[in-house]
Amino acid sequence: MNPEVIAIGSCTLDCMLQVKDILRFELLDKEQIKKYTAIEYSRKLNVERVLFVPGGSAANIASNCAMLDLKSAYIGIIGKDFSASICLDDMKKRGVDLSNVIQTEEDSTAFSVILKTEWGKDRSILAYKGANNLLKPEHVKEKFFQDIKAFAWTSLTTDSGCRAIEKALNFTLENKGKVFAAPSMSIIKNSPNWAKTLISNSDVVSLNKEEAREFTEETDTVPMIHKFLDMGVKLISITDGPNGSIISDGQTIVNSSIYEGPVEDTTGAGDAFLSGLLISQLNGFSLEKSSKMATAMSYLESKEIGVREGLPNSLKELEDFITSNSIKQIISKIV
Repeated sequence: MNPEVIAIGSCTLDCMLQVKDILRFELLDKEQIKKYTAIEYSRKLNVERVLFVPGGSAANIASNCAMLDLKSAYIGIIGKDFSASICLDDMKKRGVDLSNVIQTEEDSTAFSVILKTEWGKDRSILAYKGANNLLKPEHVKEKFFQDIKAFAWTSLTTDSGCRAIEKALNFTLENKGKVFAAPSMSIIKNSPNWAKTLISNSDVVSLNKEEAREFTEETDTVPMIHKFLDMGVKLISITDGPNGSIISDGQTIVNSSIYEGPVEDTTGAGDAFLSGLLISQLNGFSLEKSSKMATAMSYLESKEIGVREGLPNSLKELEDFITSNSIKQIISKIV
């Protein structure tokens, strides 16, 4: 049986390092504050904790959707190494269809080092794309998309990888499915033309404020929203960490706060947010409920260290959470 949700993008093994001796500083210019992580030159730092967890945006989205009872698949290239074993075992455990995953000896599985510090829940990441970048259009098979309801793409930056995404996107639209985009800073900065092409052909786009600022060259959220809508996007969401999120369908804007509670690790929170939007759109939920579902997924992801942890195991469990917990929402008409 073919999947109803397919994700293409990164599959990565994350190595999370808990460290104390890293410095943070900020640089100010006219329009924004940039935050930096710094390690004193030629100094050895002690690591307090090491944790290996499977990750990667597309693999996260496929896993999240599988846990919410959607028939989900991941398409991608990974290595033949210990990292691949960890990643595959975790997705298999969560019910993800891996029949279109290719293993190669040409490169290693993508790998990220995530630096977590005591002065914040956000993190800095050193990312090696590895075998992710080997995906080509010929790896995307038309027959696999026959029952597609939703296709989610995340950042690949090579020309062949972007052409593979475009091919999958076209198969999805031909079969009357919806296209969900989670473009990261890597594609926005490194492949801006591809970012514009793929985003303009996507139904739903979800990204954080920094990414939206880079892509639109706007500093305020409402002009950002207008630029995405003018490109043909049907629903745009922009997240802003502890400040919550804003989503719009071109007629209404919903500003939502976040759920109150402890936050341990924000890695994968954006992927969880998109997963919440995806299942909401497939179920025809209102904009307000969609925002609550996405915000809840993001919050539940952030409560636990490591991605895919703390998330609900069914749609009912997610709906029960938003029924028993509240957030503030401001609803307005777009002008």
